[in-house]
Amino acid sequence: MAHELGADTPLHLTAFHPAHRLLDRPPTPVATLRRARRAALDAGLRFVYLGNVRDEEGATTLCPGCGQAVIVRRGYTVETYALDESGCCRHCGRRIPGLFDAADPGDSVAAHPWRLAPTGW
Repeated sequence: MAHELGADTPLHLTAFHPAHRLLDRPPTPVATLRRARRAALDAGLRFVYLGNVRDEEGATTLCPGCGQAVIVRRGYTVETYALDESGCCRHCGRRIPGLFDAADPGDSVAAHPWRLAPTGW
């Protein structure tokens, strides 16, 4: 998977919840999402996230250099933001792929959007 997409391609796995006209299907079990996340990480992707569920591990960005948490999200809130102004890990200095706006812990994710940078940074 990482060979085709690139190891830094983010992958978001989103839980289904029954709503409106599609009420006859069960919600996606969190365990299923966690297994899929583990498979994607094992396949070489570095940034795999779980969505539409509360799962701190599946919502946290880890530095691929030192393994420290650089963005910890809880719901729609950023609790920890350990990137410097240039998008580098404050623990080891490794650049994290993407373009990031500075944020303070506790700020809303929506207030600090980020965009993927073009290839070749």
